[in-house]
Amino acid sequence: MKSRRFTLIELLVVVAIIAILASMLLPALAAARDRALSANCQGNLRQVGLAFRMYANDFGNNYPAYIDGDTTYHYAGYNWTAYIHPYLGDTGPLDCPASPDLAPVATDAGFHSYDGNYGWNYDGLEGKKHRQVRKPSETYLVFDSGDQSVRPGDNNWAGLMEELDLDWDSRMEGPNRHGDRMNCVYVDGHVQSLGLREFCCRCDQEEAPWYITWLNGSLEVEAIPYPDR
Repeated sequence: MKSRRFTLIELLVVVAIIAILASMLLPALAAARDRALSANCQGNLRQVGLAFRMYANDFGNNYPAYIDGDTTYHYAGYNWTAYIHPYLGDTGPLDCPASPDLAPVATDAGFHSYDGNYGWNYDGLEGKKHRQVRKPSETYLVFDSGDQSVRPGDNNWAGLMEELDLDWDSRMEGPNRHGDRMNCVYVDGHVQSLGLREFCCRCDQEEAPWYITWLNGSLEVEAIPYPDR
């Protein structure tokens, strides 16, 4: 008895069906992967938030402060990872899994050059006592960022965009990594995923979540370079 062979048309139909099924499945798999990376990132931030709190408990309830005239590696803005590292145990929680940049090397130079993962609300919290934060459940502590010290040079919109690396034309640098959302741990320790515009624009003078005296009394909201370009 002759065995039945597939015709070329039948093979092409099968290949087309497989291609259609794959095109339907791949976006779902990509979305699931993105959710997993975001969940991992949020877990990192919970650990970072707890490490900040433990540091404050050991140092008079204070966040890391600026040390005038001290060495480059003691400046809290660009070395906060070195301050909280003993409370983390390793550098793994400092690596956003969706970022192309890696965790810092556990040396003074490595912590100082940390980039492309998480940023600290330095201008809002540097040198403050934990209990001085008026709205801990609304105040940003650490979040997806490009630079590790978020302290806009002129306290204006352009400065904030530069600190977050939103002036880059990239989907991976700064808070562009989680589907136009970013993860943030607040002073009280809870973690939230925020829309990019919601995160950037909640910044009235002397109000949560920034506690920054913005240029001319308030931050003039302009276009966010990404994703609006």
